[in-house]
Amino acid sequence: MEEINIRLDAFEGPLDLLYHLIEKNEIDIYDIPIASLTEQYMAYLEAAEDRDMDGMSEFLLMAATLLEIKSKMLLPKPKTEEEEGPDPREELVQRLLEYKKIKDATETLREREEDAALVFYKEADASVEKLKEREPQELDEILQGITLDDLHTAFLQVMARQETKVDRVRSSFRSVQKDLFTVSEKMEYIRDLLILRPHGTTAFHTIFRENAGKMEKVVTFLALLELIKQKEVQITQEKNFSEILISKYSEGGTA
Repeated sequence: MEEINIRLDAFEGPLDLLYHLIEKNEIDIYDIPIASLTEQYMAYLEAAEDRDMDGMSEFLLMAATLLEIKSKMLLPKPKTEEEEGPDPREELVQRLLEYKKIKDATETLREREEDAALVFYKEADASVEKLKEREPQELDEILQGITLDDLHTAFLQVMARQETKVDRVRSSFRSVQKDLFTVSEKMEYIRDLLILRPHGTTAFHTIFRENAGKMEKVVTFLALLELIKQKEVQITQEKNFSEILISKYSEGGTA
């Protein structure tokens, strides 16, 4: 056997050393040649530069375990024994398999740590910190007594309106229309609409263009919900079944 010069502190423990030997010699972990593995393990211990007993105790304990397993496998089996007994290597194999799982998980976490170290995060703006200091407001306060069912009903009424004449001939032709509207664009459209309206208030149905198609109406409705969520607008209704009004959000909860 060639000369080996290695420090044991390169290994985290006896299982780490055993696993290294198994990988180095491409040994099947389920069929360990215990005699050969024991010899190599003992050779590593003999070549160790660090003879500190505190650091060597765990390695020596594993060496004793390997020698015990080796002696059990060398003992002759009784002729009267009909069935083979438990494999002396079984417990060691299980420990090595568990160690392999932990080692693989550790390697995965290490790779993730290295990837995370390459990511840089931008610090939050001062406005974000101010928003964090504000006390959360209940959704009911923003909706001013109007329920989501009320909004849904009003939206269905808008969808059902036939405000333009239908061309009976052209409507029979099918066409593919490109989606030209986004929620962010419609949010900006509603903001501009409120600026132009007297007192910054407009009726619910006015945010939908007269010739708007179904997709545009849906996107406009989603934009309104997003503005409500972001506390940019608030909605009010004087009484049941009356017109729903949209206005800029105010801390006092009134338009």
